[in-house]
Amino acid sequence: MWELLIAATLILMGVTAGVFVVVVIGIRIEDTRGSTTGHAPGRMTAGVRRVLGLHVDHTGCLYVSNPEHACPRCRRAFYPPRMMR
Repeated sequence: MWELLIAATLILMGVTAGVFVVVVIGIRIEDTRGSTTGHAPGRMTAGVRRVLGLHVDHTGCLYVSNPEHACPRCRRAFYPPRMMR
């Protein structure tokens, strides 16, 4: 009986540690690429976003009067770079 309890505990600890490692790796990928405001760069980062509950709302960027305060994705979409003459 004790062997079964120890085995179940070790399996549960391994699964928990594995999920933690995947979440940490996904966060590091998002941080190095700076892709938090855009689409997820891969399946793992999309899963990490789903686990952590990260949802990006760009409606605030529409009402920003200074383009420097908008997120990088919205800054490119709503405030295109001016052409030099």
